[in-house]
Amino acid sequence: MKKAYAVVLILLSVLTLLSLALNGVVIFGLSKARQIGLDAQQAASDTVADTRSLIKGIENDTFSYTLEVAQEIPISARVPFREEVSVPIRTTIPISTTVVIPIRAGILGTFDLDVPVYAMVPVSLDVTVPISHTVDIETTVPLNVDVPIEIPLSDTPLVGYLDELDSGLESLEISLGGLGKQLRNPLNLKE
Repeated sequence: MKKAYAVVLILLSVLTLLSLALNGVVIFGLSKARQIGLDAQQAASDTVADTRSLIKGIENDTFSYTLEVAQEIPISARVPFREEVSVPIRTTIPISTTVVIPIRAGILGTFDLDVPVYAMVPVSLDVTVPISHTVDIETTVPLNVDVPIEIPLSDTPLVGYLDELDSGLESLEISLGGLGKQLRNPLNLKE
């Protein structure tokens, strides 16, 4: 009986040592898993913080683009044109003619007398000439221009969405912080 008692005692001792070893392996595995969880939580927290910083930087950015316009624009119009133009006339008009004057000489009868006329007549006038006309214009104008466009993102509705995203990331960051606390102290022991 002593022999059976010794075998049972040895068997129980081996089983106890085996149980302790397995418990040690389980505790070591849990410790490693906890460390992996802590590392993943820290990496996630860092990623969320970096993303929040990136979002804050985007809110102050400006969207820049250069719009290239290469197009022909047809133009068809009727342009009424009314103007009064003052035309100054400054000249001398030479007169060289012969004037026939009929003379009645009573009983002698009537006869024609040729009188030569030589004169220089100075003319000084300002004549107003009204001009009224409609001009038809039909043409094609080539337009080649680069239009720079700059839109501050703070002036767009995108800022509201970025603020909502930042709020969501802030909540996630707080949750990850709580998860890290829970992973460091899973039994909620006083630190």
